[in-house]
Amino acid sequence: MIHYGLSQVLMSAALVALALIIGRWWKIPAGKEMLFGSVRAFIQLIAVGYALNYIFDLKSPWLVLVVIMIMITVGAGAASGRSKKLAGSFPITFAAIAAGSLITMGIMLVLNIISLEARYVIPLSGMIISNAMNAAALTMNRIVSDIGSNRLRIETALSLGKTWREASRPFMQDSAIAGMTSILNFLKTVGIVALPGAMTGMILAGASPLEAVLLQIIVAYMLLSSVTISTVISLELTVRRFFTPSHQLKILK
Repeated sequence: MIHYGLSQVLMSAALVALALIIGRWWKIPAGKEMLFGSVRAFIQLIAVGYALNYIFDLKSPWLVLVVIMIMITVGAGAASGRSKKLAGSFPITFAAIAAGSLITMGIMLVLNIISLEARYVIPLSGMIISNAMNAAALTMNRIVSDIGSNRLRIETALSLGKTWREASRPFMQDSAIAGMTSILNFLKTVGIVALPGAMTGMILAGASPLEAVLLQIIVAYMLLSSVTISTVISLELTVRRFFTPSHQLKILK
């Protein structure tokens, strides 16, 4: 078995160099972002590694909760930053990600699928939050764009006596699918096209393939739950900002 250390990490930087060369050759305007992102990922992950060692040793449920809330806050900030067409979107992304993450993780704890230990809760929460973050951002961007480009159609439906929900339902459905596309594609192809991180990590760590598969199934269902909850909440809270209590479409500034 290969034992991974700093030397393997440094050698893997050759892959970053390859990506930079290809990007430069094809004139992809993301060279700086790729380089700084790689360096930032290295620094962040090393720092997280030392921090998790400390947290795992303390074995404090309250500290675990604090870490999860920090992760949710950072994720909400990132998702909000991607929703540039909707001002003041942080409360929406925070509510969506928090609900999807905490409800899903709470159910897993109540059903005793996982135990309340930092080494289980924090890594799984990271997977949940990152997927919920992407779903919320994609959903919000899609619904804002669709409402903006279909104002006449929506206003016509409202003038004919439909409620705001009836008038916007087709666009809400399309936005929900957009936010959930990644997890839906994942469920269709997992194990055939892709061997996901949790499964691959366990196999590399020496676990049997069957044990790794069983964990991956749990992770897949976990992500489906969190993404669905985050998508629906981000969609509901975003759409409501476009309509008055009198079912009139308003222009957001």
